[in-house]
Amino acid sequence: MTTYSYISIDFSNKEFLRRAITTYALAHKITIEEEIDDSKSNRTHWENRDLSKLIKKCKTGDTIIAYEASNLARSSAQILEILEILTLHRVSLILTKYSATFTAKHSIDSSDLLHFMQKIEADFVAKRTTEALARRREEGLPLGRPKGRTNKSLKLDKDRKEIQRYLDLGISKASIAKLIDCHAQTLYNYIDKRSLKGRVEA
Repeated sequence: MTTYSYISIDFSNKEFLRRAITTYALAHKITIEEEIDDSKSNRTHWENRDLSKLIKKCKTGDTIIAYEASNLARSSAQILEILEILTLHRVSLILTKYSATFTAKHSIDSSDLLHFMQKIEADFVAKRTTEALARRREEGLPLGRPKGRTNKSLKLDKDRKEIQRYLDLGISKASIAKLIDCHAQTLYNYIDKRSLKGRVEA
């Protein structure tokens, strides 16, 4: 069994990432055999980066250690794709920022997945908000939502693939609403309107 550390090019202070991962590994008596320093930004889909090569290289029982979810991908949907592949090959993933371990199993446990995704979703929301505000400032556009306009339906349309994945995993609608940061009734209405169905109807 081999343990790999994964460093993202997107993080400006790579030494911080290395220290965080090394500190975690020492505290938990984990020996890191190889460090992967990705040469491409996570703006490129994970399948087209060194991360994909690492995942293909991993064997059953191996472990990947990274700092946070955004080092791996740009969205929760992509993280779910990665977790599905890791589960298939029974490879564990550790994210040191949250002290969270996604253990290698034959299948994904819905409650474990929900707990895991809740820890990382806040980071994605914060990063997307920060980047969007930064772009608007650069373009000289006003910040905030235009008066008289709602973006709930647009937001859920954007997250449709992610919602469908959660439904397929059997996660309850109430829990999905928390994961995508919207009111539960708004999600119920959206699922009904789009006729979305999953493995388990909650």
